[in-house]
Amino acid sequence: MSDSLVDIEALTLRCRADRAREYVREAIMCYRAGAYRSAIVNSWIAVVFDLIDKVRELALAGDAVAATINDRYETYLAQIEAGNDQGIKNALEFERSIVATCRDELQFFNHQQLRDLDRLREDRHQCAHPSFQRIGEPYRPSAEQARLHLRNAVEHVLSQPPVQGRSAIAALETEISSEYFPKDRGQAVAVLRGTALLNANDALIRGVIDALIFGYATPTHIVYGKIQVGSALDALLDLHRARAEERIASQLSKVIRNVSDVDFPLLARLVAAMDEAPTLVNEAARIRLAEFLRTGPPAEIVKTLGGLARHPELATAAAARIAALDSTELAAVIAGGAQIDAVKERALALLGEARNYERVNSIFLRLVMPLLGSLNQADIERVIRMPAETGADLLGANGYGSFISEVRAGSLMPTVELDALLRANRADYLVADA
Repeated sequence: MSDSLVDIEALTLRCRADRAREYVREAIMCYRAGAYRSAIVNSWIAVVFDLIDKVRELALAGDAVAATINDRYETYLAQIEAGNDQGIKNALEFERSIVATCRDELQFFNHQQLRDLDRLREDRHQCAHPSFQRIGEPYRPSAEQARLHLRNAVEHVLSQPPVQGRSAIAALETEISSEYFPKDRGQAVAVLRGTALLNANDALIRGVIDALIFGYATPTHIVYGKIQVGSALDALLDLHRARAEERIASQLSKVIRNVSDVDFPLLARLVAAMDEAPTLVNEAARIRLAEFLRTGPPAEIVKTLGGLARHPELATAAAARIAALDSTELAAVIAGGAQIDAVKERALALLGEARNYERVNSIFLRLVMPLLGSLNQADIERVIRMPAETGADLLGANGYGSFISEVRAGSLMPTVELDALLRANRADYLVADA
């Protein structure tokens, strides 16, 4: 038995409930002893008990569908306790159909999982009911069959939390709508790994994506306008890219095309918050986003420019709009964290046009200093030459002096070259040994 494809001893550790773990241990003991019929019967018993426990948990948590199923089961138990033979028949039928019930009414399983569990039930009947066999020909399952059923029982049922499709989506919507859900993609992945999304089936992934994208644009929805929807969708790409990417691309494209002009800025903010959205959406959606960048209201544009301009698909439209921003609008874009070439270029252009100390000091404080880390030596040289080349009133301005001090402190330019350039542009008073 040591050549098993899966270390079945480790399967016990994956069971969530103590009762299921007990039956799996028994099944494994039977398997090790070569009693494969008993191993399969115990695997089925573990599945049935675990599904009943999951239904009860959901019912206690307020799930109406689970409560109906649980009430039905409790009725059968009451009939049995009262000596009613009909209760036994009903309970047997309940057990026979419990996998299908949990799939159809609670969305616990996908189609393949249902088939695997149906095979387990059928083989259990073959093992447990002599009347199913010809006289003298007992059913003899192989070691591989027993091992596969054990694995499927744990994989599909015993290791899974008691969360069904609609309840899982609702729980995830509530978690993601929280103001404390992370806006960072990596942190969002870490959080969602601890939810039903870790081992989600296709239906749950599609349902969550639809709920987040369409809910984000629906005023009455719990995730309406919640920017963390972007990090959640990015995290879904990291967790289940093969199954999530096409759905996100399709639904995001659809909502971008169909949303009204009044609500479009909200969608633009979601796209700006996502790392890959402009790449995923279709051409029609990208065209509408680009047109929004060109003609959208300035107050809304400044909230999205930084994020949208990062993407090559929208960079041209974003750069054109950034080049037309005034200093107040540009300051808002910079405050939002945008440190891209188009923003830097516009900040330096505005500085070159400044013709009084008050204007110069304001531009240095709100536009240039926040971008200091992204300035290269050529940018610094451009600033120093501005008094001569553009007529900017930098000389004597406090902001200019602070800028040169930061350049010097950060070693952003060799001291000798910096001082030589300052002397050549009538800023001798800022030379280090002046």
